[in-house]
Amino acid sequence: MPRENQKRGRRAADKANKEASKRKRDELPEETLPKRMKPSTDEPDNNDFTEGADYIALDADQSYNNQTEQDGFDQENGGAGETVFFGLLDPEEQEYFSRASEVLELNQFGDEEERRVFIDSVYTEASGKELKIACSQSCSRLMEKLISLSDMRQIRRLFSKFLGHFLHLVQHRFASHCCETLFINAAPGITQKPTKPKAEKMEVDGEEEPEPELSLSEMFMAVVEELQGNWGYLLTERFASHTIRVLLLVLAGEPVDLSLSDSVVASRKKERLGLANADNTPKANPVAEKRGVPENFESTLKKIMKDMVSGLDDTYLRALATHPVGNPVLQVLVYLELSHVGKSSAKDSKSITRRLIPDEEFTEGSESTIFVRGLLYDPVGSRLLETIVKWLPGKLFKALYKNLMREQMGSLARNITAGYVVLRILERLGKDDLQQAVELIIPQIAGLIERTRLIVPKALIERCLVRGVDTTPIARALEAAYDRDPARRLDQMLWLEGFSQDSVEQPKFGEEGASAGNNPKALAAARLHSSLLAQTMLTAPGALSGLVYSGLLAQSTESLLKIATDPTASHVLQQALTQPTSTTQFRRQIVTRFSGQLTDLALDSSGSRVVDALWPATKDIFFIKERMAQELAQNEMALRDSFVGRAVWRNWSMDLYKRFRGEWAAKAKGLDQARGPGERPKSRIELARAKFAARAEEDAQKATAKS
Repeated sequence: MPRENQKRGRRAADKANKEASKRKRDELPEETLPKRMKPSTDEPDNNDFTEGADYIALDADQSYNNQTEQDGFDQENGGAGETVFFGLLDPEEQEYFSRASEVLELNQFGDEEERRVFIDSVYTEASGKELKIACSQSCSRLMEKLISLSDMRQIRRLFSKFLGHFLHLVQHRFASHCCETLFINAAPGITQKPTKPKAEKMEVDGEEEPEPELSLSEMFMAVVEELQGNWGYLLTERFASHTIRVLLLVLAGEPVDLSLSDSVVASRKKERLGLANADNTPKANPVAEKRGVPENFESTLKKIMKDMVSGLDDTYLRALATHPVGNPVLQVLVYLELSHVGKSSAKDSKSITRRLIPDEEFTEGSESTIFVRGLLYDPVGSRLLETIVKWLPGKLFKALYKNLMREQMGSLARNITAGYVVLRILERLGKDDLQQAVELIIPQIAGLIERTRLIVPKALIERCLVRGVDTTPIARALEAAYDRDPARRLDQMLWLEGFSQDSVEQPKFGEEGASAGNNPKALAAARLHSSLLAQTMLTAPGALSGLVYSGLLAQSTESLLKIATDPTASHVLQQALTQPTSTTQFRRQIVTRFSGQLTDLALDSSGSRVVDALWPATKDIFFIKERMAQELAQNEMALRDSFVGRAVWRNWSMDLYKRFRGEWAAKAKGLDQARGPGERPKSRIELARAKFAARAEEDAQKATAKS
């Protein structure tokens, strides 16, 4: 008789106990008081955490040295690790909000008014369930989208619903992101006064909901009071830390745009849920601008910054620099102290900067030297060092560079982690120091090219152009790092298909050492950085841009067409056609290669941009531009049937070419730029008359001067 399929062992028993407790929990009413929930073991998606990282653990006894604060927090939350349970959504409610999220994601509204009506209906349905939605794994994203699309009145109403619960919400895995989005979108309305604070009311399910009495600035102050006394704990709380960073920047009136590449609000793993406008029209982004804030915000910010680190001694404050969760908050604190509060604060012995770097001379064996060297090669700590180098007062930066960094610029540029610190150093060097840094880094360029670590050569070229430093030595180093044949050299620069990569070592990324050859993402990153380096070279006059121009001229027509249709490499060709370093001789030789191929290029998403670039490239060779326009006109129907083709037709003003050839010719030669909008272009006889009148006036002035 077959044996019964029965699970045995400790894991099966644990699973059965969990299912039983889950059924018991589901049977209880939603009004049940706060329950103990198991903390999630998943890694947060807003912090880059490397397991086994070299840092000092910060627990309650060692890091904060503030047991009283932790005990008070535990008592308020019912014990360490507990959170407040706000209830669960019904299946019908979850289904409705899931569909609403899909509708917002598709964004197929006719206009802004239609989308506004839909958002109002979702808010009506969500009334009284806001906290449940924010803590829901499946519906918290809907809350973030709603906040991003809400007006200030809706944000104030939602903000008022969250008041009194922020201490629990900012520590929740999902609700913390809703709080972050709420702070970001409420920031532009801090200085705005409510239009109708008490008189206006909103009707929900037959009942009237009063308008919040507090303004947004008062609500932010209420949040600060609610979190007061817990700053030290929240500093390294994995879900609350990113929300605290946003709150600090809002109080300082600083930009809180997540899309910025150097933003310390969220990491690169942060999920962006921003939605386009219904009419797809570009609009200003208010969160990316500095804002004015009330006067009490500044004093509140200083008090928060002081409270955050007052319970830490200097040793554990420096340990935060390599802590994967505490480091981003410390970056914000240092940035605000040096840029917002004032660089003079670095002289205060109690300031964060002075506690991190107590010695100004950076002598060998000093605390400051040991601390900075420890950050240089640390994947987490180097980010804080970038912030310090960027905002450090001039006198302190000069001492840091002269005594610690100057002689090591070559070796630092070679390191994959310290190389990012080198970028910040190059941004602050004067002409003489930059010239010396170029001499130290040039011997390392061949190795950097071999490993496709191109950020340092690219930044070096950019800074030399800004400071007026000769780039010829850099051009010679790059020429030696690639093949001597111009065509082959460009293939290596842009990582084009079809060339053997035996002469170029595959790039290695991170500890895994994954090569670009068997890693599509690494290969895409290598090709992108190579393209950006080539584009930067094109901006430098002389030998540097000549390396790229000679490589393009050495390509066959077939290879040029491949470059033009490549999503990454085509940007190099576009820049080569439009940069001021591009000569008429080069453009005469290169643009004729595209004759007979314009239609195929115009129908390609990448090639169409190259065709657009041919318009300014032929500004001084009108006969070639006219020949190209004739080729496009012969394939009008094919272009009009394609989205990118219609864009090319519009950018080349082909309707004007077909109907008013004279006006098109004037526009193609740039003659229409001299006249006002709507003004008819002058004919040849009118231009001749104007020229004759100007000459006659000049002769009259000379005669008057002689007499």
